[in-house]
Amino acid sequence: MRVAANKEEVLRITDQFRGKNGMVYDLKIGPSRLTLCISPRMTSQDAGDWHIEAAVSKAPDGVVVGAWGPTKAGALAAVGKAWAVEATAGTLPAFDWDAVRKALDGVRAL
Repeated sequence: MRVAANKEEVLRITDQFRGKNGMVYDLKIGPSRLTLCISPRMTSQDAGDWHIEAAVSKAPDGVVVGAWGPTKAGALAAVGKAWAVEATAGTLPAFDWDAVRKALDGVRAL
């Protein structure tokens, strides 16, 4: 018999809503929280069709990692790579970006 994982150990979406520029998703695993804002291209000068910003804090001085991509999934992959660099430097906590992608797929956000 397999024992179910502790609820605190599973990354899950705790809130989703339409923000000023796109959809916002709040995710949580244990004590760590992550907020993603997914927005479409707004001008012809934008670097891609989709933009994702990720942050662990809504404080004005909080670190925000953003990236563009041709698709939402592509933008998420780019944010995950950029986030990993910051996490390695100790600026941000590490996240399982594959789990983030799966959670967003679960609500058809990608």
